[in-house]
Amino acid sequence: MRRAIVQPFSPSFRRSRFLAVVLAGAAGVLALAAGEPPPAGPVVELPKFVVTDTRDLPPPEAWRYGEIPGFEILSNASDKATTRLIDDFSMFKQALGYVWPVPNRASVPTALIVCGRGGKFDAFVPAGKTSAEGVLASIFLKDRDQTAIVIDLEASTLNISGGDTTDDAATGTDSTQIAVDHNKQLYREYVHYLLSKSEPRTPAWFEEGMAQIIMAMKFDSTSIVFGKLEDPNTISAAAGMIQQLNAAATADDPDADLLPGAPVEDRDFNAALQHKALVPLDKFFAVQHDSPEALNPLGNNRWAKQAYAFVHLCLYGEGGRFQKGFAQFLVRSAKEPVTEAMFKECFGMTYKSMLLQLRGYIDVSSYKSIEFSVKKGQKIPQPPGLVLREATPAEVGRIKGGALELAGHKEQAHTELIAPYVRGERDPRLLAALGLDEHAAGHDDRARKFLEAAVAAKVGWPRAYLELARFRYADALAQPAAPDQRFSPAQSDAVVDLLMAARSQPPSLPEVYELIADTWVRSATPPGRDRVGLVVEGARLFPGHLKLVYQAAALCAQAGVVDVAHRLADYGLEVAPDATSKAHFQELKAGLPPLPPSEKSPAGSAAPKS
Repeated sequence: MRRAIVQPFSPSFRRSRFLAVVLAGAAGVLALAAGEPPPAGPVVELPKFVVTDTRDLPPPEAWRYGEIPGFEILSNASDKATTRLIDDFSMFKQALGYVWPVPNRASVPTALIVCGRGGKFDAFVPAGKTSAEGVLASIFLKDRDQTAIVIDLEASTLNISGGDTTDDAATGTDSTQIAVDHNKQLYREYVHYLLSKSEPRTPAWFEEGMAQIIMAMKFDSTSIVFGKLEDPNTISAAAGMIQQLNAAATADDPDADLLPGAPVEDRDFNAALQHKALVPLDKFFAVQHDSPEALNPLGNNRWAKQAYAFVHLCLYGEGGRFQKGFAQFLVRSAKEPVTEAMFKECFGMTYKSMLLQLRGYIDVSSYKSIEFSVKKGQKIPQPPGLVLREATPAEVGRIKGGALELAGHKEQAHTELIAPYVRGERDPRLLAALGLDEHAAGHDDRARKFLEAAVAAKVGWPRAYLELARFRYADALAQPAAPDQRFSPAQSDAVVDLLMAARSQPPSLPEVYELIADTWVRSATPPGRDRVGLVVEGARLFPGHLKLVYQAAALCAQAGVVDVAHRLADYGLEVAPDATSKAHFQELKAGLPPLPPSEKSPAGSAAPKS
């Protein structure tokens, strides 16, 4: 066991460093304007909804509400159970930051819904799936800028279909049931939440493997142990007691009735995969984030435990000899299809050879775990405890409705959102949620009124500003007020002011920068040197959006920031994925003014080396 702070591999793309240099090189020239929410406009007349019968609306529900950094908690479990779960989670997050300091980018708070009674959990199972199809105790839901985690605190055990009961009598277990550790399920979903923010998103097998490793992390106020595996021969205390009682009963009477076994526990891969066939690697790598194997990782799930074994082997096993190949493979698998040929280029072995290696590692695990200890006399600080209060109807409707929308239950989501509004709630975040919901349903007249009201109230939700800016952009596109079908300064400002407000709020959205660029490209008064850096900022934040890189280069050239324009064009040529894209950047590059001699490198290239 190593005593150190571990930072597992986190891919670093050359293009990110390249564009960081681009923006840094222009820092003395490009002053970025600070975005402020637009001033409140005239009073907005909100839509009216006619309800013919109170039975059209769901009855109000009693939920509790609380907040911790980055999360809004909605719970219908007892305050004691909710507080215990969330306080442990807060301590886990703090401990994880010591051993795995993944940047937690600012974002719209994640909804954390704790279902403790009344069978509420099943409503959030994604559309097209059922809890009967797999073993679910938690759900992670995500779209472009919203996320939700749902925990089934009501279920203490879950049924496992197809459980192997061969050794149940000998081990005192019931392999048709699995015990749920709610704390660990929340850990798991939090890891998926963190990794889902990477762009491009890392593969499902990597996310699940890291989640399984981190679920097993041991921590208290003075120490953290990371990557350590359990003894595969251990059994739970309850199973051990039943095993002894059944053995004593059958010693005197072989036909004696046996006590039912204890539910099995979710085990580390070295126990879970004993004597089990492994998933062929072509099928293993083909599993996607929305595949049944990824959505149902509990119980008899070979894929999830194999992901655990593979990632653990590559990061911590066999003296680190797989780390370099693993780093290459992870970066490439996020950008291109995984094939055995590509795998062999990274690891120097075939799928069959790696499966044999993995089988040996499962049977006899040679690895180095990591232990972190605080200085003598010190402790890891205890985060502030959760404070709960009665949730308002607007909070219940907004949070439940948002999670149901993420799960694909659009009709139920709309009902949850509209019920508190019809009952008189006018919370700005509820209005923003209603505006986005109506827009998704194609009801743009109502959507715009909701969004105008939310923005006038300075709601903290960048997507609301973006969608309203798109409405204004469409207005200007339909009736440009300047000659040559250009936008007038007033039309451009009406769009860009909203986008500047969106930019000032987390999370950063690539569409915000793209719409700023689209607006300025059509504007009768293009941006000068003091503003064009805003689009360059977007290209740095989102280097994979080549349209944005192209627009930034073109606007820089127009504003006279020639050196940055050349660097962006060179970057586009470097990473363009196809001949058509490369041709666009070649044409752009050819049309740029020449660089001053002082800006050229000795080789005559404007592009800095990455």
